[in-house]
Amino acid sequence: MKKKKAQEGKIEVAEKKNVEEEKEAAEEIKVEVKPKPEAEAEVAQDKQAEEGVEEQEQESALEKAQAEAAQHRDRWMRLAAEFDNYKRRSARQFGELVQFANERLVTQLLPVLDNFERALNHEGDDETLESFQKGVEMIFGQLHDVLEGEGLNPFDSVGKPFDPNIHDAIMQMESEEHESGTVMEEVQKGYTLGDRVLRHTKVVVSK
Repeated sequence: MKKKKAQEGKIEVAEKKNVEEEKEAAEEIKVEVKPKPEAEAEVAQDKQAEEGVEEQEQESALEKAQAEAAQHRDRWMRLAAEFDNYKRRSARQFGELVQFANERLVTQLLPVLDNFERALNHEGDDETLESFQKGVEMIFGQLHDVLEGEGLNPFDSVGKPFDPNIHDAIMQMESEEHESGTVMEEVQKGYTLGDRVLRHTKVVVSK
């Protein structure tokens, strides 16, 4: 009987010991699972560091984009200024070219103008109509030579087929001497300036 009671006591003590050990193990687990304040601070610092790096990267990318935009803007402004200068320079050169061409032509026409003025102002009872006509013909020839030197040439149209590219028909007439569609008469001369038709010849065309 005593032996049985001793065994029961030992079992009881062992059970109590096991219960206490389980409680201690559970408390240790709880302590290990529960985050420490130092760990929380470290996690917060790491998170702040990551956010700081991300912000720096974003700021760096923004600064790079702004710098590239400024470079493109400066390049565009330089190109716009260069193009504007080119337009002004081209307009000035074209104006000078036109002015020079006009000056050259007018300079060549001045002697013709002088001769017309002399012919109109000339006085003399013994001057005949024939000599006056010869003077006017000479001035006309001088003017013709100046304009021809600038590339002006008249059309030779009489007796040739009507060509709408150079002729302007103002009338049609019956003719026994010319075939139908032939230029019979020039009413006003037409001219070319170089390869370009400057003025059509006004003509009478046969039916």
